[in-house]
Amino acid sequence: MTQPFSGGGWVGDWSPGIGDPTFAGWLTAFAYLGAAALCFRNERRLRAASGDAGPTRTLPPLVYAVFGLWGRLARTPPATRLASLWRGLAVVMLGLGINKQLDLQTALTEIGRIMARSEGWYAGRRKIQVQFIVAVLLVGIWMLGVVFAMSRGFLARLWPVLLGSVFLVCFVAIRASSFHHVDRLLHLELGGLRVNWILELGGICLVAFGAWRAAPALTPAKGTPATYTR
Repeated sequence: MTQPFSGGGWVGDWSPGIGDPTFAGWLTAFAYLGAAALCFRNERRLRAASGDAGPTRTLPPLVYAVFGLWGRLARTPPATRLASLWRGLAVVMLGLGINKQLDLQTALTEIGRIMARSEGWYAGRRKIQVQFIVAVLLVGIWMLGVVFAMSRGFLARLWPVLLGSVFLVCFVAIRASSFHHVDRLLHLELGGLRVNWILELGGICLVAFGAWRAAPALTPAKGTPATYTR
């Protein structure tokens, strides 16, 4: 039986370090950080516009949305609800940017392989991978419902950033499944560019564009109601 943590790295063949030192890898990582900065900027502007200087006020709406407390979410002032949404998106983009070079999903894949070999179900791993992808898609649908509820009334302006963020989370999770056919598709090249570069940078561009597009509609004057053009 294979040892639980065989391989040349900390976890199987994975060790912490720069996972993608190529130009495209660094471009993607900095694109994530740029999108996160735009989302943080919008969150700060909304808090300033509503006269709320406390960032902890943006946490409860996220909790309400995640656990389906729609009544409490509906009673949350729109400025606080939207600030919470921007803060959540900023944290997600920041995490994905850091993960782009740490490549933590590869560690997750290695753990799955090690468990499959040690527990004796490696031969049936394809079924588990398919189930994992289906679970990811269901989580993506749930996330879409969460962000839809938090952006209710403003979807005409916010749809690019919402679509892009949900797409990116699902993309990273499905890539972690290491499903052979998915890997082959992601490594195909179109015009010299890999499909995974196009998909990932496309999702980031949607988020960044949505954050940039929404910024002018914020009312930055302290003590006045924060508004969006719907």
